[in-house]
Amino acid sequence: MVHIGQKIKKIVNEQRIPVKEFASKINKSRTVVYNIFERKTIDTGLLDKIGIVLKHNFFQYYINEEEFSIAKDEGISYLKKDEEISVLRTELQKNKKDITELNEKLELMKKINSLLEEKLNGKNTKKYKTKGQD
Repeated sequence: MVHIGQKIKKIVNEQRIPVKEFASKINKSRTVVYNIFERKTIDTGLLDKIGIVLKHNFFQYYINEEEFSIAKDEGISYLKKDEEISVLRTELQKNKKDITELNEKLELMKKINSLLEEKLNGKNTKKYKTKGQD
């Protein structure tokens, strides 16, 4: 378990910020700051405020590397899936367009077939007509 108070104290010392000045920046008393240095845990809102003042991400100490690695891999997986979805959407749009064009061609072929049948039936009836029927 991370002793967050020690981490905060270390960063404050590394940045050579006097405790009184640090306390003022986080709107706390010197006594509270020394108390923070002794804490193993801390309120996330206060930790966020301290992180902003010290320009340091203290939340990184709470991230389990294995969990972070899994989350990162899942993030990559989501990106790949987004790319696949995009490709499939494009393919779907193309297929819909192709289907529309094929349906239009089918309707035209039906009309042509119908006209040819009418023409063929018209010739057949003329063949069987006698000279007097014209």
